[in-house]
Amino acid sequence: MRSVFINLHGDTNMTAAYLHSLIDKSGFDIKTIHFRRLLYELDLPSKSEMSALINLVNKIEPEVVMMSVNSMSFWIAIEITRLLRGKIIVWGGVQSLIDPERCLDYADIIIRGEGEAAVLELLTAIRDKKPIDKIKNVWVKKNGKIIKNDFRPLIPNLDSLPYPDFTDKNKFYVLGDRVYKTNPLPHSKYEYNITFSRGCPFSCKYCLNHFLNKTFKHKYLRRRSVNSAINELVLAKKNFPKLKAINFWDDVFMMDTNWVREFVKEYRNKINLPFFAYGNATFVNEENIRLLKEAGISFFDLGVQSGCQMIRNEIFGRQDTNEQIISADRIIHKYKILVGYDVIFSEFETEKSMEEGLDFFLKLKKPFKVQRNKLAYYPNFEITKRAINEKRITLDNVASMNPKINTQVINREQAEKTPLMNYYYFLGKKIIPNYFVSYMLKSKWHYKYPKFLVIVGDVINRLEDFQFSFKSMFRMILRGELKYVFNRIFNKDKFLK
Repeated sequence: MRSVFINLHGDTNMTAAYLHSLIDKSGFDIKTIHFRRLLYELDLPSKSEMSALINLVNKIEPEVVMMSVNSMSFWIAIEITRLLRGKIIVWGGVQSLIDPERCLDYADIIIRGEGEAAVLELLTAIRDKKPIDKIKNVWVKKNGKIIKNDFRPLIPNLDSLPYPDFTDKNKFYVLGDRVYKTNPLPHSKYEYNITFSRGCPFSCKYCLNHFLNKTFKHKYLRRRSVNSAINELVLAKKNFPKLKAINFWDDVFMMDTNWVREFVKEYRNKINLPFFAYGNATFVNEENIRLLKEAGISFFDLGVQSGCQMIRNEIFGRQDTNEQIISADRIIHKYKILVGYDVIFSEFETEKSMEEGLDFFLKLKKPFKVQRNKLAYYPNFEITKRAINEKRITLDNVASMNPKINTQVINREQAEKTPLMNYYYFLGKKIIPNYFVSYMLKSKWHYKYPKFLVIVGDVINRLEDFQFSFKSMFRMILRGELKYVFNRIFNKDKFLK
């Protein structure tokens, strides 16, 4: 029995790599198709892109087609499902967990929650032509009625799972209107993505972890052993000998100082590559940051979401205080680690709260980076229900309800609606004095010169993007990726545009 996993979220997506590895090692015939490159704005595919994908799937002739679907890729998954009618279509991922009934309007089967054991049991039942309507974590329609099976127990030992498969074996890459059997995008050779945990100790109301902690009664958070994480990275260095950096995508990297101590010792001895990680100010202390510096951390991202503590605590459900963030900022800068702060703008913000937020960020040490996002309202999240009940938004503002909602990144249209957002482009840069930002804010430039702020903010944003792209391409040139850089600059490959 042939099966295909269509990955909608970029060639370095860990869900795709984990499931491919699991299914392959369990003896099933599995092919993974990475559909398009990683995009922060998930526009619907062009006709040529869709045609290339559907032709490839039909050539493989799978009996089962699987997809991991989130709210931003929901409408893409619908279109693919429509064009592949006649095959068994299985959806998993975030959307199937938070909005299952709507997913079953399109998919034949959905898997909710952890998918490993469920997908193997499902594939076995389909292969052996046995009933599937009693498999835990699986929902399916039968005679027009939805069969809603309970969740199975969570995997107690994450070390028992196979390592993800990021190699080209049994993989296809659909980019533009072309199909590749080896990845034409070079970045995967130089950076490796990994997580050693599932879940988060916090339950921020805008985040999936709030839903997971509520659904699984705060038992979803689990962590792999240091030995498991290090062995995966040792294998990654073997598979990708040109590896230059590691990205840890765990929601909070430092939850246990003992784990960090053991990790740093093994990481320095066996891996010794610069790495990126996420953190939370409540876990930042002198010892943890010193250990991460010794291990080689190059960039540390702290989720703050709002400089206004009222918004952060009462609306977003975060626990960190202004004092904790300022303390964390001082420690991180002491060890000369580049730090970034995520900021989320929402309909709960007022002019007063945004000004408070800006005043707070002006107290942090430079340099730092600011990632500016728009709050994404996801189906059935409590913060979404609250925003609708308070008439701050309508259903048309909810991700997956409106096909035009395809990113969380702030665009110029949103910046024009709320000129106060544009002050955030000036933050954290040594060349822009804080007194100048304070002067603009106190003088109400967002009222007097809103278009000027939008234009300057857009210019700064474009310069940051150009600087990032220039550095990335320069590194690629040094690494011998001249063909890729040439095609990128001169748009020789449509998918690079």
